[in-house]
Amino acid sequence: MQYKWRALIAVAFGTYMGTMDFSIVNVALPTLSEVFDRPPDTVVWVALIAALVATGLTMVAGRAGDLYGRKRLYLVGWVIFGVGLILASLANTIELLLAFRALQAVGVAMVVANGNAIVTEAFPDNERGRALGIVGSVVGAGLMTGPIVGGILLGIGDWRALFWMRVPIVFIALFLAVTLIREQRGDHVVRKLDIPGSVTMFAFLSLTLLAINRGQAWGWTSPTIVTLLVVGFVSLVAFIRIELRTESPVLSLALFRVRSFSVAVASLVISFLGQSATLFLVPFYLVQVRGYTTVQMGLILSTVPSMMLLLSSFSGQVADRYGFRYQTTLGIAIVATGMFSMTTLDAGTTAPWIMVRLALMGIGSAIFMSPNSSEVMGSVPRSMLGTASATLASGRNIGTSVGLAIAGAVLVTVASNSAGLTDVQN
Repeated sequence: MQYKWRALIAVAFGTYMGTMDFSIVNVALPTLSEVFDRPPDTVVWVALIAALVATGLTMVAGRAGDLYGRKRLYLVGWVIFGVGLILASLANTIELLLAFRALQAVGVAMVVANGNAIVTEAFPDNERGRALGIVGSVVGAGLMTGPIVGGILLGIGDWRALFWMRVPIVFIALFLAVTLIREQRGDHVVRKLDIPGSVTMFAFLSLTLLAINRGQAWGWTSPTIVTLLVVGFVSLVAFIRIELRTESPVLSLALFRVRSFSVAVASLVISFLGQSATLFLVPFYLVQVRGYTTVQMGLILSTVPSMMLLLSSFSGQVADRYGFRYQTTLGIAIVATGMFSMTTLDAGTTAPWIMVRLALMGIGSAIFMSPNSSEVMGSVPRSMLGTASATLASGRNIGTSVGLAIAGAVLVTVASNSAGLTDVQN
């Protein structure tokens, strides 16, 4: 087997497991609330802290891969993730569980940040779209199947099974990475990681996303949220000043002067923002309005990743062969059509018609993601592939977090208005 396919197999496996980790514990939150006798507002941090740490560190991990070797960072990430899983399965307090979830997120950031870079380095430019399309479909599958796999593991054992039963998978991932991936290093001259830039970037991303995620729960004008937003903004200003002066920036701001890079990243963020907001609201409709079981809900929602799995590789091949200039635009247009069609759902809409609407979103995502990712990866020099790969992962996380915050605010507002209207009528 050619090296490019071996590398793709290893990265696809790791990407699936890494992205799935973001949502796999969500199904256990009610159980954890009972086990540790803590309110939901406390237990939700088991999921939230992983997302915050991973998002804050992904860019740093990508740049570190450029400087010190992408395979090396990839392997270290899996080791850290495995240790975090073992320790989490042994945690006897919620505080320890949170600490070990944060440790897992450090490993996930290192794995995910360098995955696309390894694949891009392995494939020739005329096959890059196809390869990244496959990785993109794996990302969608990982994010969507996390709750399903979590539910299965929770059914097999107690909440600790969510962690210790995945440890053998870590050994498989390490074996695949060691045997199938070659070492890659982009920057052979400058080998100094920008620590001040890394710290300020982490502070900006993690604090701002924390404020966005908890704003509805804590109150947008509460002192805590205002402080988080102010410190996040100050961190952003400090980060920009540092990056303009440092010899080896975490994120070269000159990249955003490259139109293909900046437009592709902005489109990615907006795409995930819209889709995550929509997909957050759909389960409430399916369960509370239509009365479907959680199993039926999961099957209906699987329409989106199924379309991505089926079409992403083909979409990448089309981008490689024909270089269709408006392929990403077409994809976003189909996604928007699917999202707009969701506004026509009512209490009588049948499951097949719901799935048709979701299928439009999945088809549009498949058409969009492959050429978009290829555009980002192809717009940077080889020495910055890790940075570009990390930018894709960070863009997904940022878009998803903002979309979920918006959807949550909308849901709470609608519920409050409905309750107020009911009170007036009574």
